[in-house]
Amino acid sequence: MPFLSVRPLHTVALAACLLTATVSPAQDTHPAFAKLAALQTAPESAGTLVYRGDTFTQRTPAAAALYRYERRVLTTTTGLTASHITSDAAGRVLIVESALVSPHYATQRFEAVNQQSGFSGSVQISNGGRHLEYELNINGKRSTASEEVSDPVVCGPSLFGFILKHWDPLVAGTSLPVRMLVLQDKTTYGFDLTFDKTVNGQAAFTLRPSNFVIRMAIAPLRVVFDARTRTAVRYEGRVPPMENVAGKLKGLDARVEYVSVSPIYR
Repeated sequence: MPFLSVRPLHTVALAACLLTATVSPAQDTHPAFAKLAALQTAPESAGTLVYRGDTFTQRTPAAAALYRYERRVLTTTTGLTASHITSDAAGRVLIVESALVSPHYATQRFEAVNQQSGFSGSVQISNGGRHLEYELNINGKRSTASEEVSDPVVCGPSLFGFILKHWDPLVAGTSLPVRMLVLQDKTTYGFDLTFDKTVNGQAAFTLRPSNFVIRMAIAPLRVVFDARTRTAVRYEGRVPPMENVAGKLKGLDARVEYVSVSPIYR
C-alpha cells in the first residue's frame, strides 16, 4: 500500500510524506466522505475480499497494529477494480483507494478518499498509459493538472499485481522503471523496481526512487511474496494513514503483515 509525496509541507501520499510534515485532521463534512460511511456499513460492496493487512509502525516494532486494511476486488469488462479500505484500531474506515486496472495490471483510473488528510480526487489515465488527468479536492478547494509519462504508472492497489505480472523478467535480473502515482501532489515520481532475493520461500522485491535527491530522503519500499503461492506476505515502507506522534499526525513508515483470504492474488 505505498503512498509517497515530496512536497515539503505535506505528508507523503505511495505509497506518504517526505519526512515529518504535519496535517490537521479533516472535517467530516467533506461530501466524498459519504463513500467511507457506505463502506463502513457494507464493505462487501467493494467486491471479494483478497487479504487483510495489519499495519505496524517501524519506530516501535513490538507495538500493536495502528491500522488494518483490506483489499477487495470487483471484476469488470476491462479487468478489475481493486479497493484498499483502511480502518483505524477502533474499526472506523478512514481511507479508501481504488484503481481500475487491465488484466495485466496497467492502471487506467485511480480514486482516493482520505478523511485523515482531508482530500479526495481521481486520476484518469489514457493514451496507452502516457497521459494523466488529475482532479483533487483538499478540504473543499478543487484543483486540476495533467502529466505526460513514458514509463508504466503504478499505485497502491495496482503495485503488487504489476510485480506479479512481471515476476519472471524481474527474477531474471531486469530492472523496471515505473512512475508512482501521487494524487495529493498531482504528479508521479520515478522508481526502479528490482528483484532482491528469495529466502525461506519468500521472494522480496524493492522499489528505489530513481531521483538521487528523493532517494536520499525516502527509504526503499519492499514487497515480499510467498514464492510458491505468489500471495502477499509483507510490505515495508510509507503507507497512506499517518501516525499520531506527540499529538501531531506524521507520515508513517510501516510494516504491513498480510493474511490472505483468497488462495490467488488478484
